[in-house]
Amino acid sequence: MGILRFLTRTLNSVAAGAIFGVALTAAGVYSPSVIIGQMQLSDFHMLKAFLAASASSALAIILAQRLGLTACKPRTPNTLNLFSSYDGNILGGALLGVGMALSGACPGTLLPQIATGVRSGPFVLLGGLLGGILFSGYGKRFVRTVRDKEAISKPTVYQKIGGKRKTAMAVYEVLCLSCLGAMRNVYPEKVGVLISAAIGGLWIGFSQFMSLLLTGSTLGVSTAYEQIGDLFWWAEQLLLGGKTGPMPSIRGTAFAIGTLFGALILSVVVQIPSPNENIEVGFARAVIGGILLVVGARFAGGCTSGHGISGMSQLSVSSILTSAAMFGGGIVSSAVLRLF
Repeated sequence: MGILRFLTRTLNSVAAGAIFGVALTAAGVYSPSVIIGQMQLSDFHMLKAFLAASASSALAIILAQRLGLTACKPRTPNTLNLFSSYDGNILGGALLGVGMALSGACPGTLLPQIATGVRSGPFVLLGGLLGGILFSGYGKRFVRTVRDKEAISKPTVYQKIGGKRKTAMAVYEVLCLSCLGAMRNVYPEKVGVLISAAIGGLWIGFSQFMSLLLTGSTLGVSTAYEQIGDLFWWAEQLLLGGKTGPMPSIRGTAFAIGTLFGALILSVVVQIPSPNENIEVGFARAVIGGILLVVGARFAGGCTSGHGISGMSQLSVSSILTSAAMFGGGIVSSAVLRLF
């Protein structure tokens, strides 16, 4: 029974990841030029998809809760106890943003890059795996327990201000859709993608619901890299130290593998337009960026999908701060990079 349950959970995670991988690939948000262009404020395709995905994810989470599929609690802070209960979110988010500006990827979009043959993808993946190993072996010890009890008991914006969830979510939906509508008028749809940013965001929202249905968890990919790091150190102790212990979880890794397979299947079945890659990401830049992506995401307790889509759609304070720091770090570092 234990093995059957393990296999069922693993296959469900792979299936949920595959749906997410199809969405990322179809929306074209995996392209390095899209991600770097967003950080340079020259291409808003990523932000348009991001807004549509967050708005539709909010509805997906509410529906899943109404159906009793999952409790789906809002994300709580990650802290290093340096200057704030949210300093892990802020510093980790900033590192994640710098990594995105360097590599033209995030932990989730990196997988469609590998599947579709983006040249910098394997080098970013190498950095991401190294980042997972480094964080698992040395970084976890810096993540502390949150001392602020209110930050745990009231993790959302509406709880902080004493508001109602229904009202707050309605305001958030209107805000996302208004910003999306304004951007669609100002910034034309990107050429070289399978579907528009808005439709791609809706598909990501659908993948959110399917993830909740199949796994009971919201979207998020960076956990996979940490789990691979856990597996590395577990194997090292097993083979070299002779120590035996329980095998680390691979549930997040199964989701990531599914994301890769989903992107690969779509690229085989459908003619994916070739992204207009006008930015060259070299080896060193890709590897360093990959390391920062994963280390930053794990210090923050989530990545672009985990915080930016899943967390913000629940109005989690930690996710809002992480996303703001991510874009801030990416925009500032992109401006610095353009000087050289």
